[in-house]
Amino acid sequence: MAEQSASPEVDAVLAALPEAQRTALQDLRDTLHRLVPDATEAISFGVPTLIHCGPLVGFGATKTECSLHVMRPGLVASLRAAIAPRRASGGTIHFAPAEPLPMDIIERIVRARVHENEVADFNKTQRGGR
Repeated sequence: MAEQSASPEVDAVLAALPEAQRTALQDLRDTLHRLVPDATEAISFGVPTLIHCGPLVGFGATKTECSLHVMRPGLVASLRAAIAPRRASGGTIHFAPAEPLPMDIIERIVRARVHENEVADFNKTQRGGR
């Protein structure tokens, strides 16, 4: 992961997790940064979040699960068959640390979210320029 995009606050959140969740989420974090190398990190509403033209995706853990916060319930709903048997609720996909999300699903989510954010950012810029 690029040093400049790492957040000490996100490091602290991950460090406080049990090993299984910490390892799974660090792997997810590294994957997300490989897919969007210019993204930065922040804690948003208590959740480690990648930022690219606005909040992109977040990630977190409960006692037994990890979560990818997609932030778009419609996108998660469109992927229900592909993410099965994992559980989804709203804009979040839940997964066991030992059974991470497949790379193709992560790539589809990130591509869609980058596109959404870039279009929204472009539209906001255009409205502001009038």
